[in-house]
Amino acid sequence: MPLKSSIKERIPVGLRRNIRELQREIFFAVRRRRRVKAQHPAFLIVAPSYTHKSAGIRALYRLCYHLNRAGYSAAMAPLNSRIDALPDWPVAVHNGPAAHSIVVYPESVSGNPLKAKKVVRWTLNTPGLIGGDTFYSDDEMVFVCNPMQLPLVSKSVSKPLTHDRVLAVGMIDPAYIYPDPGLEKTLDCYFTHKGAAIRVRWPLPNEASLKKIEDVTPTMASLGDVLRQTRTLYSYDHKSTILKEAVICGCRVLVVHEDGRLLDPETCGCVENNVFWGDGFRGNYVRRYHDSTFVDAFICELTTRWQIPRIEPRAEDNALPYR
Repeated sequence: MPLKSSIKERIPVGLRRNIRELQREIFFAVRRRRRVKAQHPAFLIVAPSYTHKSAGIRALYRLCYHLNRAGYSAAMAPLNSRIDALPDWPVAVHNGPAAHSIVVYPESVSGNPLKAKKVVRWTLNTPGLIGGDTFYSDDEMVFVCNPMQLPLVSKSVSKPLTHDRVLAVGMIDPAYIYPDPGLEKTLDCYFTHKGAAIRVRWPLPNEASLKKIEDVTPTMASLGDVLRQTRTLYSYDHKSTILKEAVICGCRVLVVHEDGRLLDPETCGCVENNVFWGDGFRGNYVRRYHDSTFVDAFICELTTRWQIPRIEPRAEDNALPYR
């Protein structure tokens, strides 16, 4: 039950935030293990178990959520034998054959393991960089996750991709990632992830005095808490969503370039090996996280090849307790 405004004003902001998170947990608890019934969803999205530590995995689960919210039945399909962890928003899991579903594979999956007749390849990273194929069949509909990827991924298909093949999903959760100017910053941290080779070649001289952020952020809530207390985040990975999350939380961010220089990723001008910053991301990341309207353009492009069945959006999803 929502708190009355007079009561809310007397509750500290931090405690109110914890209450909101608890409400979200209770709301979703009964839905986390929901499974799809006998009928096949219109979309199957192939992914491993959920983890907040991978922006690509977060994107796959958010796509599933937004498709359902927009009225298109969608479910997650296990990359391996099963999905053991789900996010705190409602998604279903389908165990079984693809049948007539449109199957969405990330670029890290090689081939078509579900033997689907309709395949969407969503390149969340450079094709082949962290697994998967480096060239895609014309039978697949290939999408990129931001317009900056179009020239690079176009090298992996027979014809250049256009802006109709951009499938961009908001991934920065404003329930956890937000600035708090009044909080004292007492930490300096470093982040490795996909930058292990650069870390070996160009180790930070002050690394011993820094916190390894992967070791102190087991949850999304802890990631936000740590970033808001961080003065400077050094990153060996030049292409990770945490760079944007850190900037939003008020960190100074420096990346270790492949030649050893320390660069500001927001202004360095690097294109292929960088996150897509976009104009006004600080002001629009909240809206983008909750906005499902991108689904319309995605469906429009898919219907140039396939028919897409639509159902009515679920009332329960339209009433989710968003922040």
